[in-house]
Amino acid sequence: MGYYINPPNETKEEWLNDNGMEVTDPSWDALPNFRPTEFQDDDGVYVCLVDNGPFTAAGICYNEAEFNEFRAPDPTPEELAASKERADAMGMYTVQLDTGDQRSRKWYVVPRKDIIDVCPDVEDRLEAGL
Repeated sequence: MGYYINPPNETKEEWLNDNGMEVTDPSWDALPNFRPTEFQDDDGVYVCLVDNGPFTAAGICYNEAEFNEFRAPDPTPEELAASKERADAMGMYTVQLDTGDQRSRKWYVVPRKDIIDVCPDVEDRLEAGL
């Protein structure tokens, strides 16, 4: 479980539109290039807004591994079935809530200070790059 944006006085979408810059086709190597004038000397942090159906989640990509997790496609129905089959073969009980459908994602770059303001618990991860 990662770190997520949950602003107290507005929706995630409103907060991201107010504080971030939407980007298409993000790559980890390109992140240092996103420094609009309003960021001043602040580094940008990727945030992935995922549509989970009944709710959205705004995941903070505090390092490259977390970024790659959000960039990875959701498992297909076939992959989910194979995973269940492997678990069943080992005598494990499984509950799968995923449908195999690809969830839509929007990407934002947000100034580091704004990320820390809305989610202070992620600061140590951002500092360490863990």
